[in-house]
Amino acid sequence: MSTGPAGSGPSLPPALEQLVADTLDAADLGGPAAREVGEELRDHLHEALAAGRSIADIAASFGDPARTGARIARARRPDPDPSSPGSAMTFETLVTELRRAVRTLARAPGFAALVILTLALGVGANTAVFTVLDAVLLQPLPYQEPDRLVQMFSRWGDEPSDVSDYLRAPTIRTVSEWDDLFEGFASIYTYREAGRDLIAPGAPPERVVASIVSAGWFETLGVRPALGRTFHPDESTGPGVSGTDPAPRVALLSHALWQRRFGGDPAVIGRTIDLSDESWEVVGVMPAGYTDPLGPRADLWLPQDLRDGGSNHWGNYYLTGVGRMSDGLTLEALQERFDARWAGLVEANPDAGGSVIEFRSLEGEVVGPQRAAMLWILSAAVALVLLSACVNVANLVFARSLARDREVAVRGALGSGRSRLVAHLLSESVVLAAAGGALGLLIGWVGVGALLRLAPEALPTVAEPQLSGRVFLFSLGTTALAVLAFGLAPALRSARTPAAAALRAGGRGGTEGRGLRRVRDGLVVAQVAVALVLVVGAGLLLRSFDTLLDVPLAIHTDDVVTFEVHLPTRRYADGAARHRLHEALGERIDALPEVEASGATSWLPASGRYHSWGVRWNPDGGEDLPDDGWMSSDMRVVTAGYLDALEVTVVRGQSPAEVDPEGEPMAWVNETLAARVFGDVDPIGQRMFAGEAFRRVMGVVADVPHDVRGALSPKTYLLHDQFADNRNWALTWAVRLQPGSDPAAAVESMRSELAGLDPVLVLYRPRSLDGLLATRRAQDRFATTLMGIFAGLALALAVVGTYGVLSGAVARRRREIGIRMALGADPGRVRSMVLRSAAALVATGLILGAVGAWWSGRWISSLLFEVAPADPAAWAIGVTLLAGLGLLAGWLPARRATRVDPARTLGAE
Repeated sequence: MSTGPAGSGPSLPPALEQLVADTLDAADLGGPAAREVGEELRDHLHEALAAGRSIADIAASFGDPARTGARIARARRPDPDPSSPGSAMTFETLVTELRRAVRTLARAPGFAALVILTLALGVGANTAVFTVLDAVLLQPLPYQEPDRLVQMFSRWGDEPSDVSDYLRAPTIRTVSEWDDLFEGFASIYTYREAGRDLIAPGAPPERVVASIVSAGWFETLGVRPALGRTFHPDESTGPGVSGTDPAPRVALLSHALWQRRFGGDPAVIGRTIDLSDESWEVVGVMPAGYTDPLGPRADLWLPQDLRDGGSNHWGNYYLTGVGRMSDGLTLEALQERFDARWAGLVEANPDAGGSVIEFRSLEGEVVGPQRAAMLWILSAAVALVLLSACVNVANLVFARSLARDREVAVRGALGSGRSRLVAHLLSESVVLAAAGGALGLLIGWVGVGALLRLAPEALPTVAEPQLSGRVFLFSLGTTALAVLAFGLAPALRSARTPAAAALRAGGRGGTEGRGLRRVRDGLVVAQVAVALVLVVGAGLLLRSFDTLLDVPLAIHTDDVVTFEVHLPTRRYADGAARHRLHEALGERIDALPEVEASGATSWLPASGRYHSWGVRWNPDGGEDLPDDGWMSSDMRVVTAGYLDALEVTVVRGQSPAEVDPEGEPMAWVNETLAARVFGDVDPIGQRMFAGEAFRRVMGVVADVPHDVRGALSPKTYLLHDQFADNRNWALTWAVRLQPGSDPAAAVESMRSELAGLDPVLVLYRPRSLDGLLATRRAQDRFATTLMGIFAGLALALAVVGTYGVLSGAVARRRREIGIRMALGADPGRVRSMVLRSAAALVATGLILGAVGAWWSGRWISSLLFEVAPADPAAWAIGVTLLAGLGLLAGWLPARRATRVDPARTLGAE
């Protein structure tokens, strides 16, 4: 394409070029003003040509060039009527302005790309976090009338640790019959993950997760199966005695398992499947996407046996209860009526006592208060990132609007009214926001997947976070607010700028006044303040997470792999058979060249409290056990080599590997239990009641925390050799490898050894102990990582904003600086002048940010571990980082200011 005079843009047909030239002559403009007016006139004429109008028609509409030039010349004087409405706005006008905006932005690709990317990052981060927030907190649970669903708890005291979600089977049976309080009441087994080995001809055995629920569970939630039926009442509470008489073996499949293992065949209903050597009849398939509100994501569902007998007595707490309140009941009314009914039950049956029952909203318990707090805190943080992005863009748009004041003045002189001028300027913001919002939606979609991969254990899994209509509307609303935030104010300012002042500015830049400078400086101050809030918050979480990683767990974790082995009761019916299998497996594993030591336990360290039983010691040495004086202790069933495998210290006494398991029943206690039960008495050799029998204390074991935060509780260790008859314990193996060994290859070797003992057993869930501990820290890592990302974005935006404002200020003061340099001003003084401006902005932002960080620090204290909200290290890092980068952003323009060539600067004028 040919072009006209330098800087004049694309050329027009000669006749129209002559109109432009005659108009500029009549306006008596020169220099940059003539070039800009010429470009504006050519844009108008190009639009007319693009609309298909002839040259003659365009020339006739243009009118006398002398009169048009005179109108432009008159614009050099104050506008006598600044409120003149000008031409009317129409839909066609808006479309025209949007097209013009696209062409204008295409001529400034760097500016457009920077604005779009900045907005996209802000909108995208907000979209991703809102998607998760919407799925976890804002959307109701995906069950029928979820506000009527409640969870039952047992309470023993007033402390949070005195509340348990475990209930007794007789409680579930009794309460499920109180239909004046509940439309449905059922239980789910959440004591530990349950599972079965799915065995099918022609396919390798697969360990599947089983959710064990009582009849009425799905009806309580208001969920229907996709195929078949759910459980009948007599499949949970039918005739017979639990543990003695066989219970019905029926199963429901998840939609995913039905598709994966049975090809989605509807004829699966009525078919029998082999689960851990037992035949179960498939009676139903659940809908796609269904997930229990509590417990792990299940592959299939089995009925809970609630019949009397076995473990179903008033002394065993192991079930979780969920009910649907009768229509019209509130949580408070339910609690009041239940308490009265329960008091009567306890009076008639004292065995039902021992704890107080309370109810809570199921929705709140699914998420949990700490998770909810974390998501709201992250949402506030990412909203600050969007605010910082909008502030940064506003500064860019303000700077651009200064350079376009003469263009706006020319449009006003050509007859454009204020509404048309605002629409013209705002249309660019609309185009930029639309592009930034679209890209932000894409970033948000990618970001949701990244969030779920970052820490899936940190989020509830009842509802899968996904982009939806609500999320789209949120992104649209966010983008619209962004338009108003960064586009409207510059547009109104430019439209209100007197045309005469803009045209008289000539080539000296825009017409930025003191008020506008204060606005732009204020925007930078806001960015620095927001950045400090986020950087300090990220620093606090980082310090907290670092402290968490340093918590001594009293075990060896490097080069340790773990896996579970579950033995089917039908083939391993007694303790001797179970012990022989694990003993033989341990011998084979220890013989592998890459293995240093191995052992198994019923529950790994740092996995939470599990299997708490009462223990008692009589100081008189007798076996008389009064009702008072019992202490709760976490029972751990271990093989002889377990403590050695994890290098758990036996403080005094003998280790399990040093004793003869054929002797009398034995036990090991940790230091916490030894101090609380035995006090100043040496526990070694004492006989205590633990694990349903009197046992000789053989050793005191170092305290091993039951969570990654270092919490301690009394623990009792029992040998699997002596306790395997109690029940079919699922053991988790911990294998310490030689340093530098390949864990994957070692796992395959151990899988082969297990198959050599029993080819249908599954080596389940192999993973490193470090990886397992990482899942326990998932929520802390999730919050820390996201806050760090948000702080980094805000920090970058603050630096860019500070640099942009100061760089623009230097550009606008080039003439002043040139004069100072020509008069002999010292370059150091010029640099100091610019740096003082930077320091003033940064210091003000730091002061305001410190106030915000102090307030927000107290808000995020619930996420901190052994770190105070006023932690000096986090604050020092945040302030130093912002101050240093802020001054660096000022140093670059200051350095450029001293390189101004006075001769060229003054000569240009």
